[in-house]
Amino acid sequence: MSPRQVLRPRPLLALLAGAARPRFTMDALLGLQRLSLVQKICSELKNHIGVDDKTLAEFIIELAQENSTLPAFMRALDENGAEFPEDFASTLLHLVQTMAPRKRPAPSAPAASAAASSSSGPTERFSGLAIPNADPERLRKLEEEALGARAA
Repeated sequence: MSPRQVLRPRPLLALLAGAARPRFTMDALLGLQRLSLVQKICSELKNHIGVDDKTLAEFIIELAQENSTLPAFMRALDENGAEFPEDFASTLLHLVQTMAPRKRPAPSAPAASAAASSSSGPTERFSGLAIPNADPERLRKLEEEALGARAA
């Protein structure tokens, strides 16, 4: 075998065909959402005060998650030496509240089994769909009104 044959890379498709596909978990998705939020806060900080610091962005995110109202968030920022204008603080708080990843609660075992059990009828499981249709007399009147004399 020549050195060229040893060092020749295999085609990418051949490598991928033998490899197991990566499985994305919910934790990985939450991590990506968190990184996206940190990046957005960093860009806002750079646009408004000229500082691009991920640690500061993460600290602001933590403050916003602990203080969910604007006055409490402003007070927490002031206590930590960040004297931001109210509109900028409001923007930061809004970004955190809308972009922060939220873990979905895992369904509890009794709730999951109750939803899947056949003992609960469709009326219990789909209560919105179990509403009866309009009464026949009202339907007849609506048809007469819509179609005129032809419906009679």
